[in-house]
Amino acid sequence: MAIDYNINPQRDLDDGTYASLPGTTPGEFVQYNATPMKARMRKDAEGCHPSRWIQELLNNNFTTCDLFDRARAAKLNTPYTWHHTHRLTINGNQSFCTNTTRVLSSVCLDCHFHFVFKMAWEEQHNSQVCSPRHARWPVRDAQFPWHHLVWAGSDTEMNLVKENSKYYPILAREYFVCSAPPCTFQVTLEVSEPRMASWWIDLLLDHDTIRQNLRLAKEQDPERYAVATDDWAEQAPMNLNTYLKNLLEATSPEKPRSISKRNKRFSVLFGPRCFSIFRELEFEETVDEQDGIDGGSFTPPLPSPPGGPTGATEIGTYRGFVEDIRSEVQCIIHRSGEPAELCTPGLHADLGCVEVNNTNDSHLVNIRRYTLLGVLPNQPKEIVVNAYKRQWELLPNKRKELIDALMGIANDLNDEQLADYAATQSSVFDSQLPTQSNTDDDGVVSEALAFLGLQPPNKYNAETLVAAFRQKLSQEPKMANSARQMLLLIAQSSTDDTYQAILLMEANGKMSVATAKAVLGMKEDGSLGPEVVAAARTKIELSNDKEEKATYLDALEAIADLTNAMDLKQLVATQRQENGIEIPKGSAVPDASGRPANYDLPVGLENIGNTCYLNSLLQYLFTVKPVRDIALNYENFKLELNDESIKQRLLGGNKMQMDRGEAVVAQAFAQELSDLFNNLETSDKVATRPSQRLANAVLLSTHTLLNDSKSAEPVAGPKPPPLPTRPPPEPPVKSSGDVEMANGAVKEERDPVETASTVSSQTLVEDLSDHSYEKVEVPSTATDDQTTDTVMALGESDSPAETVRPTLKSTETSETIIKGANGTANEEQDADVSMGNADEPQTVDHKVLTALEHQKRSSGTDQQDVEEVMGSILNRLQAAIRPSSIDESTGIQLEKIMETFFVTTINYTKKFDDKTYQKEISFDRSITAFPAPEGSCSLYDALGRNFDQQIIEESKLSRYTAIKTLPPVLHVLIQRSQSMGSKNGNPVEIPETLYLDRYMDAPHDSPTFQQRVQSWAVASRISDLKAQKARAEAVIPTGPFLESCGEEEPTPVVNSAWGEDDTMEDGVLDFEENWDFDGPVVDDFLLVSHPTNGPSPTTTVPVKPQGIEPTERSVREMMSNELRQREEDLEKHHAGLKNIPYRLHAVICHRGQLMSGHYWVWIHDFEQDVWRKYNDSNVDVKRNTDEVLATLSTSGEPYFLCYVRDEDKDAYVNVPRRQRPEQTTDADGDVVVTNNEPTPAAENTQDFSPPFGPQRND
Repeated sequence: MAIDYNINPQRDLDDGTYASLPGTTPGEFVQYNATPMKARMRKDAEGCHPSRWIQELLNNNFTTCDLFDRARAAKLNTPYTWHHTHRLTINGNQSFCTNTTRVLSSVCLDCHFHFVFKMAWEEQHNSQVCSPRHARWPVRDAQFPWHHLVWAGSDTEMNLVKENSKYYPILAREYFVCSAPPCTFQVTLEVSEPRMASWWIDLLLDHDTIRQNLRLAKEQDPERYAVATDDWAEQAPMNLNTYLKNLLEATSPEKPRSISKRNKRFSVLFGPRCFSIFRELEFEETVDEQDGIDGGSFTPPLPSPPGGPTGATEIGTYRGFVEDIRSEVQCIIHRSGEPAELCTPGLHADLGCVEVNNTNDSHLVNIRRYTLLGVLPNQPKEIVVNAYKRQWELLPNKRKELIDALMGIANDLNDEQLADYAATQSSVFDSQLPTQSNTDDDGVVSEALAFLGLQPPNKYNAETLVAAFRQKLSQEPKMANSARQMLLLIAQSSTDDTYQAILLMEANGKMSVATAKAVLGMKEDGSLGPEVVAAARTKIELSNDKEEKATYLDALEAIADLTNAMDLKQLVATQRQENGIEIPKGSAVPDASGRPANYDLPVGLENIGNTCYLNSLLQYLFTVKPVRDIALNYENFKLELNDESIKQRLLGGNKMQMDRGEAVVAQAFAQELSDLFNNLETSDKVATRPSQRLANAVLLSTHTLLNDSKSAEPVAGPKPPPLPTRPPPEPPVKSSGDVEMANGAVKEERDPVETASTVSSQTLVEDLSDHSYEKVEVPSTATDDQTTDTVMALGESDSPAETVRPTLKSTETSETIIKGANGTANEEQDADVSMGNADEPQTVDHKVLTALEHQKRSSGTDQQDVEEVMGSILNRLQAAIRPSSIDESTGIQLEKIMETFFVTTINYTKKFDDKTYQKEISFDRSITAFPAPEGSCSLYDALGRNFDQQIIEESKLSRYTAIKTLPPVLHVLIQRSQSMGSKNGNPVEIPETLYLDRYMDAPHDSPTFQQRVQSWAVASRISDLKAQKARAEAVIPTGPFLESCGEEEPTPVVNSAWGEDDTMEDGVLDFEENWDFDGPVVDDFLLVSHPTNGPSPTTTVPVKPQGIEPTERSVREMMSNELRQREEDLEKHHAGLKNIPYRLHAVICHRGQLMSGHYWVWIHDFEQDVWRKYNDSNVDVKRNTDEVLATLSTSGEPYFLCYVRDEDKDAYVNVPRRQRPEQTTDADGDVVVTNNEPTPAAENTQDFSPPFGPQRND
């Protein structure tokens, strides 16, 4: 394809353009016009040229926008499938154009889905909107010939539900914005469902019934129907089209024209079977029965006149609804063979581009180099380079890949100029400044550069890095702390003192003025006016992220310091106080721990360096009464710190011993926890600070603490805590062989207390497998063909007979015990773990306590996730207290922690040819739920992936898991880590009340178990049906194609409503639609064709396949009906299983990627019936449970759920009330009043210097 841009054919040897990477051409200034829509662009979002955007839209294949992925996952009840290349035609009178907006309303000829394109731009920047008239070669940095569209997100489900109506059943609203810096062009795409239901279309196209009606009418009144022909059978859509046309053209409401029910054509084509269509169209029906015949009529309402710009019809009105219906009726007519005019050329023109022909036939269109640059094959070099420059700005981490794609496309086009340009770009990129890093063996500097949007290696001067840092803060202010850490890492890797100094001055201390201006969106030479302050305050109010708010306030403070504006400083101080933001170094404003408190809110916990996950757990555990009882009354539970007590203390279900070092750390932790809980009850401040000693006791192993002097090394700074990177504890189908029992001890360097009582898992960074699921053979004295296993018998229902089993062929149930990660039988402990004699007690105590005070936590600790830290806390508490009882049958030592949190599960496994199950019993501190691989699911479905039966074909095994005993407080881990190192962010619907009946253990010969087996089968069938239905819907039906075989051209029909002179204009029928609405019966029937001068030609219709389309439709309906019935049956079964209710008490959430992010916790106060969000120092209140659950159930943030048995919630959990200080009196006996109210926001702005003072509107 060639486009004449009036470009000089001679090569323009512009060295400045060729030899400069995008954005670095000397002397070229590019203005950036910010818009709210541009601010919504996500980081690293790919964009594309408008021609490609249209091509991807029409083919349901957006590269970045997930619109069609969501559509595939949705259950849409539409008459036609949408999995095809859309053919769009203009819809009604709904399109228009103004000075700053353009709307194109369209409908697909084939699937009847409606696509509305709403384009807008800012009038004051109209001259800077991208335009092809700016095209030239070579493309300069300051030229913007074509838009580059980037997805800016979707409208919320809540908004769409509110707007969804009969007149406008909207499904999605997607936002796209041009990424060219000066351009303000944006596109809003709205997709809505067909207005005509399937049954409408079935009635209009039921030719057989119409023929039958006509035959009966002729038999009953042959004279009246003498001129009626069989062609009437196919004319129902044309008649309805005419009715709607006349309705839209009607202007006088005084004489509404009715449709007589007895009109010959209406009674045959429509009749009583179609009355519901006209009722849906809101026609007023009258009934007038005479001699058993209804002589009534249908009278249409008069639509309001068009009220949109330039006389256009407003979408979502009754007139718009009628236009939508008429357009869909015309789509049916067009599909019968009448030509239609598509609106895609107009759409290309609206977006400032030209259609590229035959793209669907090109094998290159979806090759990575074209999707990466966002262009189509055979587009001119100017378009390719324009897209390259835009993607360069958007994808800083893929710049080398962009250059490679540019070179590949140049080779495809065989364009010498483009090839030279690409080669020059590659050469310049590779020959940038020499590497500034001394070494980067571990890739840390490369990661830091990528974080700042720069391509490794570090060949950048200090000024470029500072500019990248400022751009990062301006685009993502919530990442300011991380950006500073990255800049510090880069500085520390360099040996150039000047280079280091520049970076350190920017990263350390208070924000610089230049950075503050970048964050606030000011020009470097601009002054700070009241509008900038107002804009910053609005951003702070709208932001839900504390770090983002802090960055804006730091920027305002930097400007306030420069101008010495006291009122602005007071404003910053007040905003920090109101938002619970920690004061940066050098500021005179007190931090959160020094601020007066609101005694109606619990005390927050300050982040002491990457401890948001620990803070969330501590706040939650403070509300669990047994834990609080241990902490606040520790002396009543304390384990004696002598060798005999330590030796006799056995931890967890696998009865692990501990050494003195572990006992000392545990007691130190318990004491620190006691102090913290006391502070949480009595503090008069907004937040208190956990001690570093407490954090170290939880987050560092005893081995690390004892080797403090050897291994402690400083690090540049902490990284945000990740989600677990270990492979998930096996979801259902994972076994690859028979269930065997492994001999021998499992050696590992982790502390026994960290793994003794749970199936907590190792992280991948430690390069160890998850031993919590390994099985250890128990020494046996049985005969050769029998094995005796130790049974963890906590319930009275366990029978001694269960402890003996024959071989796998036995009719008795066999069982083993799952050991912990370090689990071995009693005295078979790893010698490396038993350190009781390694040092004298005083030496061990001294080393451990000293290390707790001074040890620095390294990045290795940062790999722990909430579930692991929870395990560490519980294990430390167990090691710090003495047992309350000992189970006589198992020797397991019980105490409050085990009794409160630990669940007993049984894993059943059976070979296909066996009659009995082998079972394995384990104590776990949580149960695991697995989100759906795609889309959302309920918590029950997520738990079902762990507990329900799985068939493992390759191993010929079936397996399932059941719960033997439940604790009062139950933890549910939503396992979001995936095997490929990514996070599963699919939502899990979280119920307020969780019923666990369906997962409880039951005898295999009981009715309960038999019903469970049936429910497994139904659930499996539902899963199969959903998969089959998805595959069927992904394929275009073949029925219409096969039934149309042999029809090379439309066949003329006698007395058709279409004559040879019929024409089309703008996709709307243009024949003489003068068919008046029916009057009395004596008016005879309505003509629907032009008079012809001669007999109409007839042709012989070839025999073609019949019934294929209805068969396909019938099969799809059968699948849908069965799926619905199965789901209803399963729901009825589960509805009766509600005897074991657990109430949701807390939800720990994580936002971010697998290896980075932030944690917070929601906690339900049952007494006050409110939810509180604990986010480090901040504590917020939400009173509507439904809103909280809706928020939690529609995102991938919930990670750790805490339920409490409904009948035990008052005994086990509550939110302690903060203790108010007692009133004191002075020497005269008067009560001393203390002002604990937060400082009010500054209202007086008279001290503002002129650029800061608010504008007055007197």
